[in-house]
Amino acid sequence: MPRTIRFTHRHLPHWEVADGRYFVTVHCADSLPKEAVLRLKELTEALHLIAPRSGRFAALQREAFRTLEKYLDRGHGSCPLRLAPAATIVREEFATLSDWGVAVPHFTIMPNHWHVLLVPAPDCPHSLSAIMKRLKGRTAKCLRATLGGRGPVWQCEWFDRWMRSDAEWEKCVAYIRNNPVKGGLVQTWPEHPWTK
Repeated sequence: MPRTIRFTHRHLPHWEVADGRYFVTVHCADSLPKEAVLRLKELTEALHLIAPRSGRFAALQREAFRTLEKYLDRGHGSCPLRLAPAATIVREEFATLSDWGVAVPHFTIMPNHWHVLLVPAPDCPHSLSAIMKRLKGRTAKCLRATLGGRGPVWQCEWFDRWMRSDAEWEKCVAYIRNNPVKGGLVQTWPEHPWTK
């Protein structure tokens, strides 16, 4: 079992480990209807009561992700990332993470959310929270400047899971690549300009 570096709770749990690789989902502020927000709140409250290394924790975490996925794939909300200039902003910000020693080998940018695999270098001094604050903050500022509008661009939290094995990593790569296909945006993932 990898050494835990940090375990924090805001609304969702965030577990960082030594030499971790992370699957992260971020969604737009208006991407979830009220019933989804309420169900995710219930699951989150249950997660707070369970030991993070338990099988029950992992099962509830998967259920939270499936709940999130179900609504995100329906394209709820204003879907600003359907516009090429907006998706370009997010993709370009992924590339800048190399300045911090963070690799982004795979991602997909959907109309109202994005998924990414983040791999901080072993000597990366930045926490996952700091990396996410940078990603969300810089993209929100650019998106507001490009698209106009005020208020939050992203939901305050994000979903993350550290990859426990190469098999789990490969499963997440396949999930990322299949997301625009499953969402009905393209027939095959290479056709989607916002998937790597």
